[in-house]
Amino acid sequence: MKINKKKDAELIENSMEKVSNSQTIEAVVEKNIKSRKFKDILPNSATYFFSFLCLIVLCLVIGFVFFEGSSYLSWDFITSNYSRSSVTLKSEDNFTFEGNYDYSDLERFENITYSEKWGIGLELGKDNNQNDVIYVVQISENSPFNTLIRADDQTHFVITNEFYISYITVKTNDGMYLTANGNRGIENMVETLNQGDFIYDSQFLTKGGGIRSSIISTCLLILFTLIFSLPLGIGGAIYLAYYAKDNKVTRIIRSLVDMSSGIPSIIFGLVGAAIFIPIIGSISGSNGGNVFTGALTLTLILLPTIVKTVEESIKTIPKSMISASLALGASHSETIFKIILPNSIEGILNATILSIGRTIGESAALVFAMGTLIAATPSLTSANTTLAVHIWYILAGETPQYGQACAISIIILIVVLLLSLSSKLISYLFKKKKER
Repeated sequence: MKINKKKDAELIENSMEKVSNSQTIEAVVEKNIKSRKFKDILPNSATYFFSFLCLIVLCLVIGFVFFEGSSYLSWDFITSNYSRSSVTLKSEDNFTFEGNYDYSDLERFENITYSEKWGIGLELGKDNNQNDVIYVVQISENSPFNTLIRADDQTHFVITNEFYISYITVKTNDGMYLTANGNRGIENMVETLNQGDFIYDSQFLTKGGGIRSSIISTCLLILFTLIFSLPLGIGGAIYLAYYAKDNKVTRIIRSLVDMSSGIPSIIFGLVGAAIFIPIIGSISGSNGGNVFTGALTLTLILLPTIVKTVEESIKTIPKSMISASLALGASHSETIFKIILPNSIEGILNATILSIGRTIGESAALVFAMGTLIAATPSLTSANTTLAVHIWYILAGETPQYGQACAISIIILIVVLLLSLSSKLISYLFKKKKER
């Protein structure tokens, strides 16, 4: 076999060039990767830094809220009214202290201080403002305290452990009057009681500072807001996703929906105060904001969220299902109620959860549209406060109640967290259902 040395040399030279070119390309690629990594160091570092900073700030805020508010959060705080109830009591005019009462029915506890003369047990506790107060936690069946009457209408009144002692004035046998204030300590109170033979005057107060009425008002507001907003929002979503044609009018409507979601809520509050309060007032005879005016105002705020959320859910429904329903003879109404709404239930539920969360946290609009009065008994046609407005109210006074505000914030945070988890759970369940 004849060997062509010249041709072989050319082949070897070409191979060497290819190897050299390949190595050069690899070097350039590696150099570009290193350069790109170096250029990305600054933006990546900034992203990580600000994300970590936001996380730290969020943890500090939540930690502060729980640290300051956890001691105020109790069942009494949740179930009692904000305003205190008071009762003024005294002994009957013909009362005479006999001095031989049988108090053997009293159970003895170490943390309770007893007045052996009057047959009552007193305990040092806290009101909802975390002030030291004295509660009457035990009363013997034979105690003269059971015969106390109201000073205003002379009717008998049974003291319960919901009341604490503001002050008690007793009269001794020699005609002296001694007064013990509840803030002077439990020992002083017992000592004063044991020196007296007649309750000349006394005042008992409930804890007050509770949020019962605000919780009820918030629940009522959520109920009527959903009643007003969901039908309108779902109807608007069905129109935009099912009926509306892609023309200039539809595009304007979509733009207005997007724009309205960015309007500050306080603007809607002014609209509620200027429009809804007079309208509802003329119908119900109410004066000022109430649950209905607040619900109508929140309806305006929530409509963009509901419309967009439900519309996106409707768009995920295959058009073939809708076409098949119409082809089988179903009307548009039947198609909406039997095809569109059942298959867009995920978006409707998410819109409902988002609406509830926004309602609980909204305050600026409701200050104008619903009022800031913390009522003892919530009413549909009178001013009330929600939990968020309650926070605003107790922080706006001369002596801000930061502890109570943090306690309410804990409740709101827990509710919002549960709503967020519910939304995630709903999405997960529907995703698993679709995969099947």
